[in-house]
Amino acid sequence: MDGPLNRAARLLRWFVRPFAGKEPSFYRAVTACLLAAGLFWQMNALNKTYTTRLNFPLAWHYDSVHYVPLRPLPAALPVTVTGQGWRLLRANMGWGTRPADLRPVPLPGTRYLPAALWRRGLQNALEGVQVNDWAGDTLRLTFDRYATRQISLALPTDSARLYTARFTPAAVTFRGPASLVNELPSPYPIALPPTTARGNSNEIEVGVNVPARIRPSVPTVRVQRQLRAPVSVPGRRRRASLPR
Repeated sequence: MDGPLNRAARLLRWFVRPFAGKEPSFYRAVTACLLAAGLFWQMNALNKTYTTRLNFPLAWHYDSVHYVPLRPLPAALPVTVTGQGWRLLRANMGWGTRPADLRPVPLPGTRYLPAALWRRGLQNALEGVQVNDWAGDTLRLTFDRYATRQISLALPTDSARLYTARFTPAAVTFRGPASLVNELPSPYPIALPPTTARGNSNEIEVGVNVPARIRPSVPTVRVQRQLRAPVSVPGRRRRASLPR
């Protein structure tokens, strides 16, 4: 019975038969012809115009001395572009391309980078390629002003009931977004490590734990702590019984 496998085998033998028993030079010539044909087809395909989606890198330029982004700025932007195959291949592989320069105005609050601004930055970076669109059409950015605040240090309430403490330095300067720095408690609590929760008076080094995006002027402080003396409560005196 002539099944599909038998037909495929006969077709393969028919295709291979002309190449059997030839000199090695013949096979080299055939291989060179196939490579040349593939290269010609590839070059012809890259000369055509295509539309594709790229994840293009971004370079942000703003006043980073006085302003800080509250959310990370995107490092790349997915865009749909149209251009010649060669240019799209270079852009996709990053050959000879530079990031798109974006220059937002870093005012406090949530703002949007209009499509005209980021499209201009992309178009300048992607020479010879037409930028079509981006799914979001606008970029949402949230900036805040930098602020510094010096705050004195103290033990948390639970530790302050057991110890008195002296800090070196006695105050720390915090720097970060103004909305976060202004919410820091004053005095700023420095928690003792659990391993030193008990014991006699001594001096230890403790890290300054801060919220994300806030930087203290020193990473650690020295704490000289001393156990508080127990507070004695005088007992009630018994009344002397009067003679009857």
